[in-house]
Amino acid sequence: MGSILLKLSMLAALAYSHLLFSAEEPTMNTQSISEGRFITIDDLEQWIVIRGNDNTNPVMLIVSGPGVGLSAIAPFFEAWEEDFTLVHWDQPGSGATYGRNPEQQGALSVDRLVKDGLLVVDYLRDFLNVEKVAVLGISAGSIIGLRMMTEQAEAFSAYVGTGQFVNWAEQDKRGYEMILAQEQARDNSEAIEELMQLGPPPYADVAQDAMKSEYHSALTEPEMAELPVFSSLMAEALTNSSTSADYIAQGVALGDPRQLATNAYSSMREEYMVFDAWNLSTNFSMPMLFLQGDKDVYSVTAVVQEYEQAITAPYKETVILENGSHSVFWQRDVFLEALRQHLIPQITE
Repeated sequence: MGSILLKLSMLAALAYSHLLFSAEEPTMNTQSISEGRFITIDDLEQWIVIRGNDNTNPVMLIVSGPGVGLSAIAPFFEAWEEDFTLVHWDQPGSGATYGRNPEQQGALSVDRLVKDGLLVVDYLRDFLNVEKVAVLGISAGSIIGLRMMTEQAEAFSAYVGTGQFVNWAEQDKRGYEMILAQEQARDNSEAIEELMQLGPPPYADVAQDAMKSEYHSALTEPEMAELPVFSSLMAEALTNSSTSADYIAQGVALGDPRQLATNAYSSMREEYMVFDAWNLSTNFSMPMLFLQGDKDVYSVTAVVQEYEQAITAPYKETVILENGSHSVFWQRDVFLEALRQHLIPQITE
């Protein structure tokens, strides 16, 4: 997992009265919105960025993997703002939320991030005057996203999962088998030897996870092609050099994205290892869409397909995106086209 987030850095219900708002009102007109702000949730200031070209578009909250703050690269997803009002949330332990008060983040857990995520949704529904919000759960954030769907269903117009975890242990096991088969087909003796020495999961610690992640986190060529844009945006955010960028929390020093992601993973690893979506309700009242890379050997797509086929929902589908890894959402244009084709008709009827 640490290796996945390294590549990303080169490249989740309490009473409503607990949610406090900033006294400063946002700038907004009837057509567009672009701003970042801190909101206070359970005594912690958390950073959100809201961007969209038309405030009548569906609202979509992006729930990334814990420890990963995507707000700092919000313009990377600018094309999506034609179709959605996008919300980037720096969860506790990540991005500007961590940078604002590093010593006050508190312990991370799935329950805590689900609770905070639901409060963010409550805020968005009130602030943006919408009845429901869609959620895009990415990688380990898909665990948080699925939990949110089952705990406050009436708040959500749809769920989209990518790099979807359904049963972490089973996907980890199948992923190892797929990686080993790939390297055997390539006759890569060095990789075969390393994988054989490592053996199949489960592993004892983060260090062994990281060894396997060198293989399951590999990006495809189309994903690698997005690196220059990502790198430029990340460099600007880390230096806090642009005083005009409203998606960057001014005066807040961002921590090392790789280290924050690793810290979050280490803190929540035991919960991840036992996560099984089959222990949640399999009946959903909102559309359920899974966008998976055909080369995802981490959150193995076959397991996602088995899950999707067994759940009940008004609409459900697993879409396989070609030349996509666990990080297929970095293929911005391809991913957006899939959202346009498979999600938007479900939430704009």
